[in-house]
Amino acid sequence: MNDQQKLANALSGVYYLATTENDQPHVRPFDGAVVVDDKLYIGTAKTKNVFKQIVKNPKIEIFSMESGTVRFTAEAYAVADDNLNEEIYLALGKDYSENSVALELKNIKGTLIDSMGDRIELDF
Repeated sequence: MNDQQKLANALSGVYYLATTENDQPHVRPFDGAVVVDDKLYIGTAKTKNVFKQIVKNPKIEIFSMESGTVRFTAEAYAVADDNLNEEIYLALGKDYSENSVALELKNIKGTLIDSMGDRIELDF
């Protein structure tokens, strides 16, 4: 299992995603991640403030203690291809609509400590 898949597995429950708007941080719960073609994706809706904040500033941070401890920074970018967007969103196990958007996470840097205590440095 590669590090992307290990990270997706660690994000299978609830985790917290931080964005910024102007100089104000915003944190909210998210759930689920999936790897497609060796790329990590999460999903949201185009109508949510979190999506608008990511469009303005793609830098995010994610934290979870659901399956071990995960903390990393990344950049999130909306999937432009409608067919790929739908495929990823459905792979997340979520209902797809015209407002659904998959976000590819890039430049991931941080740490994953799994439930066995093994530490993985994330850098991809």
